[in-house]
Amino acid sequence: MPVYFISYTVLFWIPSFLFLIFLYKPLDRTIKKAFWLTSFIMAVVSIIMEYLYIKFDVWSFSQNIDPLLGIWFWKAPVEEYVYWFGATPFCLSLYLAYTRLFEKIKLRNK
Repeated sequence: MPVYFISYTVLFWIPSFLFLIFLYKPLDRTIKKAFWLTSFIMAVVSIIMEYLYIKFDVWSFSQNIDPLLGIWFWKAPVEEYVYWFGATPFCLSLYLAYTRLFEKIKLRNK
């Protein structure tokens, strides 16, 4: 069972989609643009970092430790892309959700 793939899909992608469904629409155009630009930049940086780490043997992947789906792009399993492309939108959406929540709390306390 590909626990690595399933866990990062559940931890990152599902909450990010929920964010897009419920919280994305009322955001300002500039915040939306910043969200996607930051996600893109971090994806590029993450891919570069991933391949440097693989090239210099900082980490590797083993079917013995954690079963993988078996889909590879260059030298990285698809699970790594699920992680890297899911982590940034998740963290950004969490930040935006907390910002919105704290603004509401701040308005109530005035």
